[in-house]
Order: sequence, then structure tokens, then C-alpha cells
Amino acid sequence: MKPIQPSASVYNLGEKYGYLPYMIDRYIEIFGEEETTKLLHFYESELPKIIRLNSLRSPYSKTVELLTNKGVELKDILGIEEGKEVVSSLVPIGATPEYLNGYYFLQGKNSMYPSLVLNPKKQELVGDFAAAPGGKTTHLAQLMENEGNIFALELSLKRCRSLKANLSRMGVKNTTVFQMDTREVTTLGIEFDKILLDAPCSGSGVISSDYTRKSSKTLDDIMNYHEYQTSLLSSSLEVLKTNGKLVYCTCSLEPEENEFVISRVLDKCDIELVEINIDGDRGLEKFLQYEFHEDIVKTKRLYPHKTGGEGFFIAKMVKNR
Repeated sequence: MKPIQPSASVYNLGEKYGYLPYMIDRYIEIFGEEETTKLLHFYESELPKIIRLNSLRSPYSKTVELLTNKGVELKDILGIEEGKEVVSSLVPIGATPEYLNGYYFLQGKNSMYPSLVLNPKKQELVGDFAAAPGGKTTHLAQLMENEGNIFALELSLKRCRSLKANLSRMGVKNTTVFQMDTREVTTLGIEFDKILLDAPCSGSGVISSDYTRKSSKTLDDIMNYHEYQTSLLSSSLEVLKTNGKLVYCTCSLEPEENEFVISRVLDKCDIELVEINIDGDRGLEKFLQYEFHEDIVKTKRLYPHKTGGEGFFIAKMVKNR
């Protein structure tokens, strides 16, 4: 029996919206023709505007009251107390006095999950690697109630400035910023209780907010990211304490940047993946010529068209020794 070929309509849709053909091939391989069509249509819509309330500056209820009085209609996000969807607003949500005073942060729903999955505690030393512009850093500080210590690493001096500005605006006091390459983190001579590695990636999960990604990255680019991400994760694990926990995430849908990275590290490091208790699809067991580590199903894929947010991959691991 001959394999069923995808219909031309999916490729026509991809061409209409400006995608490179290889991307359509991959989406069909990952989740089929019907889901690919839904994804492409979803990417043409505007993502809901989401804010994360900041308890370091103001109680949630007070911020909601202030915004409601300004004509901002908010909706709860199931499972994320600090997250609110902006249904409508009579004022520019990124320019209110409350925003400028750090009462809330403009942050996508799915990008809140990595910090929540890491679940940092007040007494811990936490590493946030590739930290700018600081959405997750400020979220970690909020979860830690401004106690403990966060070391935020960022390679770019320009992005360090934006990171520091956001830390200041959000009232964060427990974070030290280092301008450095995460691959050199061992030079600090420090071991961390927990680490969040939001790895630089090709960004194929955020096409709704960056249409250039439809044609700006090649397969060679994706493999370059893979090598970089693998080295970042390996270096991060070197400075994680025994029994410490690390969350790796990207806003990419590409298996080479996600399951392939985790599988390579699982094969050479004494770590275990931890189940993640959030809604989403499990990690891919195989893709094209790749077959991944059997525990990769414990990772999570958050697809844009299924979750109504950014595309994300999240893996949580514990270091045995």
C-alpha cells in the first residue's frame, strides 16, 4: 500500500501565508495535516493580551480593582492565579501608571509555565540563564517573595540593561545580574539549587508575534541552535547541585531544539526527567530519522493552536550526582 500523501491544499496555504516549504513538511510530520492547517490559521490571528500581576508591588486584588476602574476588563486564566487575560481596555495597557510602577508585566500565558514548573523556594539559590528581558526572572523573584538569591546571566550588554530596568520596575531585590556567557558559568564557582534555562532558539512557536520567522530560518540555522542549546544545557548541569532541579524551555516547535537536545544530555549526564503537571502534549518519541530517549514523553509541548498561546517546549530534570 502506498503511503498517503498530504494534500496540496496544506502547501498552498503555507505558500499563501509565506512559509518556507520545509516548515510545512515538518508540521505535517509532527502532528498531521489537519492540525497543521489549524496551526497556520491560528498564526494569522493576534494572540490574546496577557498580563502577570506582580505581588511584589501590589496585592492582586488591588491591581485588578485599579485596572477595572480604568475600564480594563480582565479574565482569569485557569491554573495561573497571577495571570489575567485582557478582554478589553479603554487605556493602553502598556502605559498605565500601574504598569510603569511594576504592578504587572506584559507576558504571554505559556511563558509563565517554566517558572511555575521550576517552583523556586524562598531559601534557594536559583540560576536564571539567558535571562533578558526579565519576564521569567521577575516571575521567579515573585514566587520567592523576594527572598533567597537569583543569579541572572545574560550575554548581551544591551539586553542586560533592559533586564536591570525590568528588575527595578518590578521591585525585585533578590537578583544579581551577570553579563556573561552561560557556557562559562562554571567560572563563578557556585552550585545552584535550581536553574531555569530559557534557551535562545529559532522562535518557531511565536510566529503570531513575529511573522518574519516564516522564512528567516533554515534547517542549518536550526542545527546551529541545537549545538548551542546542547552546550548551554551541559554547562548548566555542571553547576547544579546533586538533587537540584533544572527546567529547560524554548519557544520553538523544532525537535532538534527540544527532544534531541534533552536526549543527548540524558545519554551523557546522570539526570532524570520529571513529570510536568500542566496541560499539553507529551514530548515526541521520534521524528524523521531521530528516535529519542524513552523518558522524553515526560516533557511537554504547548502548541499555539491548542493552548491559545505561544508555542513552548518544557522539560524538567533532576540531577542525581
